Amino acid sequence: MSEHSRFWRVSRSPEEAAELALSLRSLRKVAGHIGGNVRPVFWKGMAEGEERAILVDPKLVQGTYPVPFARFDLLVGFVVREALSSREWSEWVIARVNRSLSDLDEGGRAFLAAFLQAAEDIYVDAAAASRRAWSLYLSGLWRSELARETRDPALPPGAASLARMWKRRVLAGGGTPAGGLHPYYAAPLELLTRRTPDIRALADLPAPARRRERRADLYLEIWPRLHRLLSEWGEGADSPDGVDLFDEAAPKRGRPAREEPARREEDREPEDGGGPGLDPEKLEEIQALLGEDEADVTRAVLVAVQDPEAASMKTYVRNGAARTSAAPEPAQVARLRRVFREQEERARKARRRRIRRSLPGGKLDARRLYRAPIDGKVFKALDMPDVSPAWQVCIVADASSSMTGKGLRQKPWPVVEKAFASLAEAARGTSNRLDILAYQEERGRCAVTRLHHGGKLYTVVPSGRTPSGQAILAAAVALRKTKHTLIVHVTDGASNCGVRLSEAVDYCRRNAIELVTIGCGCSAQTRDFLRACFADESLCFLENVRGLPMSLERVLQKKILAPERERGQGPKSERML
Repeated sequence: MSEHSRFWRVSRSPEEAAELALSLRSLRKVAGHIGGNVRPVFWKGMAEGEERAILVDPKLVQGTYPVPFARFDLLVGFVVREALSSREWSEWVIARVNRSLSDLDEGGRAFLAAFLQAAEDIYVDAAAASRRAWSLYLSGLWRSELARETRDPALPPGAASLARMWKRRVLAGGGTPAGGLHPYYAAPLELLTRRTPDIRALADLPAPARRRERRADLYLEIWPRLHRLLSEWGEGADSPDGVDLFDEAAPKRGRPAREEPARREEDREPEDGGGPGLDPEKLEEIQALLGEDEADVTRAVLVAVQDPEAASMKTYVRNGAARTSAAPEPAQVARLRRVFREQEERARKARRRRIRRSLPGGKLDARRLYRAPIDGKVFKALDMPDVSPAWQVCIVADASSSMTGKGLRQKPWPVVEKAFASLAEAARGTSNRLDILAYQEERGRCAVTRLHHGGKLYTVVPSGRTPSGQAILAAAVALRKTKHTLIVHVTDGASNCGVRLSEAVDYCRRNAIELVTIGCGCSAQTRDFLRACFADESLCFLENVRGLPMSLERVLQKKILAPERERGQGPKSERML
């Protein structure tokens, strides 16, 4: 078997944590080379939710260190498949087809899901053909996944087995098994094989939007014919077979099918396909080796809290490691740039030199020499006012599990990230300093992640509880103090761990730090909680997270462009923001 990663993977280690950290860094580089709109890569256990991240199972490489090149090739192939699926909008395509066929019964949905996933794998393989290196890794992945028989081909096919047989023919060059196939395979496989060139040809279309729309249309065109063929099978044949696409426990040729013993609830794996992943101690060691620059600011936060009995928690600040796929919104960038341009223009006007005349000392003023015999005040001086337009703007965003938006049609976190991407792009080249932080509870501690550093934007996967007070205090004590400092807190819920939110508000007031909170889609109880902590002029409520970009713009206009005498003295109304 070829070992393609042998030619480029140089940094390896015989020690487990070091090798897992180096492997993850290599896989992230692979994803970065594929494109900017690719989900971040984590080991399973480092993040939650496959919708927002590419989760790689560490069990695939644990046991032998350094990881053998052949095994690492399979990891690269997995990341390539997931990254190309992300870049080619596979989730969007599948969701659109499912919406159009929402009236299917349970059996039909199982076959549709297997068909769509297999079709997208075939399309991704075609999309990788123009990049020879990625195609090599994918070929190895297909051979590994499809080499084993997971179900006796002489049995009637189910959803997974039919899709698997189609993929074997197209992606792994597999022919008919030695013992032959069950007759039910023939007509569906003939249809799918005949339409395969149409699917692969779509990878040559120039525009991503056109490629995804044409794929959805093509799948909707193929499905009615495929469904009719499936419905012609005998009674019960079109029900799902309960065998996963790559499940080795399915019946093999020559063995009677047997029923697996019922699994206890505590033995079931999580729905995200996960298993536990890395244990917490190993995870902390890997994160330290990744160079995520964790700084323990617990002591600084405790010093800032006046209440000696405050329920503080361990607090760490670290740099983000996974690049975001969020792109700035051009219209929002243009509006924010107008705010920053007006800020600079006002500062230039305020900096105009003023001349004070009739002074007892300074530089001779030829226009006042006639006054020499009277009072001697014939001098002048240039007065340069100390006007600094620069602001320290810090966004502190809630990245708790509620921001995943489970059950919601529009997920909050991608909208938040897009707003941050627009703000970072608009602030580029200005005299202001912009920090974007995300916070979440992680294994009983408050983890604060810098999403904007080195001129690049990073991401986290929302999880855990909401230590709002702890995070705002950590941000406030870590800021480089400037004449003008603004913290914008973005949340969708009430603080439920760490120090009280009121402690953070008091600290910011004592240290002349402007603090504004934007509540996105908060419940009535959360609104009452925030009103008890913040003054009305420092609080804004939005019906949902879609209004966040405009709300950020209004906050910056109100604070940055306001005259010095008016800052912090807005009208007592939530609508001022």
